[in-house]
Amino acid sequence: MANLVVDADTVTVSMSALEKAEAIHGDVIVPRSAVTSVRAVPNGMAEIRGLRMPGTGFPGVVMVGTWRSGQDTTFAVCHGHGPAVVIDLAGQYFDRIVLTVDDPDEAVARFS
Repeated sequence: MANLVVDADTVTVSMSALEKAEAIHGDVIVPRSAVTSVRAVPNGMAEIRGLRMPGTGFPGVVMVGTWRSGQDTTFAVCHGHGPAVVIDLAGQYFDRIVLTVDDPDEAVARFS
């Protein structure tokens, strides 16, 4: 499972080697100032829309990589229909990050 690292200046999605291969992408690092909202959701996969470009997707099992829709570009690291954190961004390549985590409320609290 990818790690969400939040510090004073940046937000980092730190992925394992397997996740990087699944995503066809390296770790994602964005400025903390680009974060417009953060919320916990019960099912991360339900938050992902659009077409996979590039990445790995098996419905209900794994969605890792970039998803593009007419409205936005989402970077996702979701394994199963578990709880997740959704991070909305402004002025970045990705409009949203969706990441399954063990404790989404704790992940959201890191942004306080």
